[in-house]
Amino acid sequence: MDIYRFRVTVSRCSVEERVNLVKVTLIDYDSIKKTITAARTSHGSESDNMGPKDKKLIRNLIKWKHTSIFEHCSYTFKIEGVSRALLQELVRHRMASYTVRSTRYTLKDLTKDKDIEKAKTPAEYKKIVERYCVVPEFPDKVLEKFYETTAQNLKHILLFLSKYKLSNDLIKYLLPESFKTELVMTLNARSLRNFLKLRTSKAALWEIRKLGFMMYKSIPKDHIIMYEDLNIERN
Repeated sequence: MDIYRFRVTVSRCSVEERVNLVKVTLIDYDSIKKTITAARTSHGSESDNMGPKDKKLIRNLIKWKHTSIFEHCSYTFKIEGVSRALLQELVRHRMASYTVRSTRYTLKDLTKDKDIEKAKTPAEYKKIVERYCVVPEFPDKVLEKFYETTAQNLKHILLFLSKYKLSNDLIKYLLPESFKTELVMTLNARSLRNFLKLRTSKAALWEIRKLGFMMYKSIPKDHIIMYEDLNIERN
């Protein structure tokens, strides 16, 4: 089991550093031997236990775009501290299985937090919002307004829960896109290659791009040969 924590700086010029703490845990994965067995079966040859011949074959299969062998190797990640906005982009990768924390349980956590109703100052708004939400890459001049607006939204959610007695399934429609969630994601190496190629690009949403790098860093060292052509930095 490998655990990686990554602090994402979301402001390039603020006096006070603002960070979002995301956690990625690789909780299970298949042996690369399954991929080698598939590769050798297709070529009617014997493995040399990930020696030069096996490595050459894997690199050639990538070069020839014969990547179906990677479907025999799967990974399961636990991902924590990401936004609902990121979740919407994540599930566009359909060749994967997702289990997401139920929002109704997150809302129960809100009802137990006494600091939300008491928050009245910018510092208190900031503290509450960073507890429950991912902070976007807003310019400094509008970030304080983001904290205030989002904190007031959380206050309104508590009002709906206490005054109107609505079900959590209805209340969740009030949640902001920045609201934090967590999930378990399982996908095979072929799908992970596609995910990493798209999501570590500079054109990707900043939050999912950081997630992509974290997932890549958690891959076992002997699996890197399946991704080395993507030229992703592990530092």
